This record gives sequence, structure tokens and C-alpha cells, in this order.
Amino acid sequence: MIIVAENKKNHYELANIAQIFFPNETITPVERLEQPPAEGETLVRTFSVEEGDRLCNRVEIRFGDGQELSGEEMSENNQHDSVLSMGRVLYQLFVKRTGRQMDWGVLTGIRPVKVARVLRKQGKTPQEIQEIFCNQYLTRPEKAQLCIDTDRNQAQVIDSALPHGYSLYLSIPFCPSRCSYCSFVSHSIEKTWKLIPDYLEKMLVELRQTAEIAREKGLRLQTVYMGGGTPTVLTAEQLERVLSAVREEFDFSDCTEFTVEGGRPDTITEAKLDALRRCGVDRISINTQTTNDHILEAIGRKHTAQEFFDKFALAKTKGFHAINVDLIAGLPGEDEASFCRSLDQVIGLGAENITVHSLTVKRAARLAEEKKQLLPAGERQAQATPVSRMIDYSQQALRATRYEPYYLYRQKNTIDCLENVGYSKPGTACQYNIFIMDETHTILSVGGGGVTKMVMPGAAGAESWDNVRIERIFNLKYPYEYISRFDTILERKQKILEYPL
Repeated sequence: MIIVAENKKNHYELANIAQIFFPNETITPVERLEQPPAEGETLVRTFSVEEGDRLCNRVEIRFGDGQELSGEEMSENNQHDSVLSMGRVLYQLFVKRTGRQMDWGVLTGIRPVKVARVLRKQGKTPQEIQEIFCNQYLTRPEKAQLCIDTDRNQAQVIDSALPHGYSLYLSIPFCPSRCSYCSFVSHSIEKTWKLIPDYLEKMLVELRQTAEIAREKGLRLQTVYMGGGTPTVLTAEQLERVLSAVREEFDFSDCTEFTVEGGRPDTITEAKLDALRRCGVDRISINTQTTNDHILEAIGRKHTAQEFFDKFALAKTKGFHAINVDLIAGLPGEDEASFCRSLDQVIGLGAENITVHSLTVKRAARLAEEKKQLLPAGERQAQATPVSRMIDYSQQALRATRYEPYYLYRQKNTIDCLENVGYSKPGTACQYNIFIMDETHTILSVGGGGVTKMVMPGAAGAESWDNVRIERIFNLKYPYEYISRFDTILERKQKILEYPL
């Protein structure tokens, strides 16, 4: 599909809207058509014409099979309204072509809750915010309400951010084996376990350097999060060595949360849980994704549902403030009844946090590599509906049992363009998750694949949701790169000292 848009600023949004309707097509936005489209290729033409102080935004589509559709809408003569208006016209034409309405309408961004927050800070009432979501962005009322509720539930954490506050992220990019849907930069320890000792030595050096920089900048540590990968592939001794170094090197005077992703139940032992508690870890994740043994085997998880139940019960005896459990809606082979049963079982365990993900298969995942198309183009409408119902059920069941949504994000290549939502019982929301989604809080990252985000004041008078500027410093991704080019990591990290906070 070729999208002709003279205003290059429209390319990104228009291409994203096209991609959600036609996920298997290559979408090419261009400023002008240099040559006729190939036979069978869809051509989208967009243009705006000034009419006084307003714009007439028009879209014309000729599909590969010869069908032609067109539409137009008036908007204010400014960039934001024009892009949104053009997107709505394109969206409605695709709805007419496919017969499908998308739950999130023309909202294609990762962080839709930010829209609700900005509108709230502008003085809009919840009813006015919902009307804007539904009328301007064409979202389902249920999704608009989800954003409003999530914004309300996370506002207290966001407002508690300290001046010069920051979070520390520790990356352990190793897993016991790779799940078929996973696209994270992580390596199976079956092949790379020999790298772990050297990796940890380098990581401890970077950790000390990062602590020195934080002290020099006068930063105040609020949360610590160790993720992966699967951090609990480390031995109890290795975990304690790294986490003890964190406690020794960083000032924990203002720190109110210390999370470690246990992740896979088959990597968790009592010795490791005890090591975490000795180091002050108060929140962990034990992620099963499903409690259906057949599905666990099919997606490459090397544990059973009973192992998950056993490790969860063990962790409950250790006194963690919060335990999170991840579930995935839309796993290949899992039907609605199986997903709902998994969710009900996890709710019954009393997990303080439950995160419900919609399956996302990216190019780096084995499912994509094996070309197991979960939603082939011709079957997309029929197969997506059950997954949407799984997500709807999760919201109803969790709210009915006193869980509230506290963070939300969306990803590309997600089934039915749905969302990932973290739910928590009162007083147990993960602060780090809120901070990293909100992007108004500095994150210092240590380890392979870590991304440091320096949040700084924006330019005076700049038009921005938060009037902040974000600078990112990327660590090399793969463990062997991290080890072999470690001097590069340290050089990049020194750049933090150059940024005003």
C-alpha cells in the first residue's frame, strides 16, 4: 500500500492507521508518487485545501481490486487538528472497506493514558474527556473509561516524584529458555551461561560508576527494578552479590520500592527468595502467562502450572509487599474458557498485582520467524474477536475483585490492536511501572540492553504535554557486545553529567 501525503508530518500517523487494518501489508508513505503503483497495489491519496481559516482534509483510495472510496472532513487550520482529521477520514474509509471497528479508533500511540492526563490537567471533567476520546479519537467508551481510571489511579504516584528523583533499572538479559512469543534481547543460558560471570563483573563496575554519577548530580533514588530476561536464572549467591552492591553503592534514604522479576517459576528457589529478602527486595513477579499445561508446553515454557502454584505459595511465606503475576490473552491454541480459568485461578491466589497482556508477536520472536501467523489477513476479523472478549473479561473480573488499573501501554503487532494493563490491589501499585510509562521521571539503566532516560526541563514556551525533554543513552544490547565493548558503555554513561536536571 502506498500513501501519498504531501505533508511529511502526516506520514507516521497515517501509516500506523493503515497498518492496524492491514497488518500483513507493507505500508509506504511518500510525499509524491514518482511512478504508477504496481498491479494489485492499493493507492491512498491525501490532501488538504484551505477554506478560510479551516482545512478540507480529503482522502481518496483505490484498492488493488479496483474498489474506489473517498471522504473528507473539515478541521481547524493547524497541524494537530489536520493530522487527526485526516486520520479519522482514512480510518472511516478502512472501516467501510473491512467492516471492522477498532477498540482504540485512531489512537495508535504507546501511551494513551497521557491523553487523559493532559486533558485532566487542562481542567476537563471525566465526562468531557470521555467525549473527546469517543468523538475525536473514535475509541470505544470502555477504553476511554479505562484511560480515565488509570490516570486517576496513577496520579498520586506521579505527583509523589521527588525533585531530582530517579529510578534504577538493572538488566539481566538471560533466560532459561526462549519462549516462542518473546522478542526481548535475552539469551538462553543453555547456550550462554559461560558469559554470566564475566557479564556480572562488568555490570558491577557500571553499577559503581552509575552510583558515582548519581551522587555527583544530586539525584535521589526512588525505585529499583531488576528485569530481563529472567533475573532469577542467576544463582542465589550471584543475586545477593549484585543486589548487595546496589544497597552499598546507592543511597536508599528516599527509595520506596525494590522489585525483582522472578519471571519463570522454574528458576525460583527458596534460597533465591531468601537472598532477595535479605537485600531488601519487597516486590517480585512470578509469571506463568497461562495455567494451561498444554499451552505452556506449546509456547516453550519449561514449567507446569503446578510449579507456578507451588512457587507462588512459597513466595507468599517470605513477606513480600507485593507479588505480580503476568497473563497473556491470545496465546496460540488457548481459547476463552482457558484464559478466563487462568485469570480466575490467579485472582484466587490473592496476587497483589496482575498484569494482563495482549499477545504481541514481533519480528524477533520465534512465532514470527516460523511464520506462524496468528491472525492471517483473511481471518483477522473472525479470530480477533475472542481475544477482545478475553481482555473485556479480565477488566470485569479484576474490577469486581477490588483490582484497579494503574498502568497501561500499547504495542505494535498486537492482536486486535489491544492493550496491556497492570492491575493492583489498593496500595500495591508498582511505582516503577508508572514512572517508566509516564516518562516524566529519569531512569538510570545498568546492564546489556538498558536504556537510560534523562528527563529534563523543556524549552521555555515549548508546546509539549509535559514540557520536558528526554535524552536517551543506549547500552549495547547483547551480552557478548556488552562484555567485549564495555569501555563504550562507560563512555556513554559519562554523558549523563552533561545534561541539566
